[in-house]
Amino acid sequence: SEIVLRYGAVRAVLFRPGAECPAAITAQSRRYFDDSGVLRPTAFGKFENFLSDAARLEHEVRCHDDVLGFIAEVRDAEHRRNLIDAAFPDGIRSVAFDKLLKTDLYAYQRQGALFAARAGRCLIGDEMGLGKTIQAIGATEILGRHLGVSRVLIICPTSLKHQWEREIATFATRPTRVIQGLRTQRQELFAEESFYKITNYDTVLRDLELITAWAPDLVILEEAQRIKDCNTPAARSVKIF
Repeated sequence: SEIVLRYGAVRAVLFRPGAECPAAITAQSRRYFDDSGVLRPTAFGKFENFLSDAARLEHEVRCHDDVLGFIAEVRDAEHRRNLIDAAFPDGIRSVAFDKLLKTDLYAYQRQGALFAARAGRCLIGDEMGLGKTIQAIGATEILGRHLGVSRVLIICPTSLKHQWEREIATFATRPTRVIQGLRTQRQELFAEESFYKITNYDTVLRDLELITAWAPDLVILEEAQRIKDCNTPAARSVKIF
């Protein structure tokens, strides 16, 4: 028997019993999977119990690596949402927003920051001038305070690196390093302690080793449309993280 990940608009974990699957395992699977073989939302937290049950009955159930990765992702997302909901029980009206940044956020900016922090991966697509940068900084601050994020990589066009540095200094208190110069200088900057590191699309490919060693917890992309063509070197490099 095997457990596979079904891809598509909505990913799902499927149990496919083999021809020789014992009736006991088929019966046990109904505690975790619905009638169509899809893992129930309430069963993600106890998925390993099903594998243990199958092992005790000496029947091989192949579980593919992408299944385990997806289940870990779902669990992490639930944990993240629970922590953020506890810290911001009243949503955009929560008092936790009062000291989040060095300025007050508009209601829609609070909503955007909360949305991004809870989602984990998202696109902030507001019109120009509505404060996408401050929403990203607000979401980062939420993740830093409540989920332990401590290394944030910002990738943007070269012309915007120092603008990001100024925006962070205006609204937050976290230390920032702009990655620039020759390879040796960039290496030194990556080695320095800082919460934010700001680099540009053109050097990501050349600095893959340095970025991987630094191991960012969070990556922010300014003008993310630059990686929509997955065949470009910049897109392939960015998607490694």
